[in-house]
Amino acid sequence: MNSPSRIVVGAALTLTVAFPTIGKADDKDEKKALEDAVVQFAQQQPQAGGPTTHFLFPDDVTIRKGGTVNFLVNGAAHGIAIHRVSKRTTRDDIADDLCQGPPGSAENDRATRATVCNGAVVTGVDAIVGTQNLNYDITDGKGNLIIHTGQNVANANNRVDDSENSERLLATSGRVMGCGPGESEPQCDSNALSANANGGFLMGSNATTPGNRIQVRFLKTGRFLVICMNRGHFLNDHMFGFVNVVGEGADDDK
Repeated sequence: MNSPSRIVVGAALTLTVAFPTIGKADDKDEKKALEDAVVQFAQQQPQAGGPTTHFLFPDDVTIRKGGTVNFLVNGAAHGIAIHRVSKRTTRDDIADDLCQGPPGSAENDRATRATVCNGAVVTGVDAIVGTQNLNYDITDGKGNLIIHTGQNVANANNRVDDSENSERLLATSGRVMGCGPGESEPQCDSNALSANANGGFLMGSNATTPGNRIQVRFLKTGRFLVICMNRGHFLNDHMFGFVNVVGEGADDDK
């Protein structure tokens, strides 16, 4: 695997996404598959925030083709992106390419990892401060490059926002095409704020108010990586999970 550079009040949004076809599922996958699923995107409220709350529950869910996953956003500063990955991709395949905790610490030990990955670490590379601002190359179970984060110099690129290196099926934050001379909507965004590459985060639930509920309908089969687009949450805290979609179809897994 590649290693990083060393060291509801919220509106319900329904997205229908057509995904590439992957082969017929095993009988055991079919039997455990849900028609629809609910995934908590960060720990349910109320509780103290921080790295120990930055996980998906469940972090690996199986649904039938044509079903939906509702991502219920909890807490603050989240964005959701979905990338297609090889069917053989494991959690370790992704985690191995992210910031690592102290030697011997478990991947799910977020508190211990935060002592290394969430400190004010000055790397000496282009005056970057913080492990989340290094470059990370994330590969799947076949070694395919899925996400290239690039460096975040002077906080110019605070999102994990890569639509070029893999088939990205959803992104709720990140860049937008700004308008140049003679251009206008719908070709681009004429608002001056389009120059900001980050975009806004989703509204998460708190102790009294429900947050955004992002519903995605999966029309094709496959395995899909779901990440938080907040660099610190994904790269430092390992905030990611998987959706498996099973059903009829020819196997064209890449």
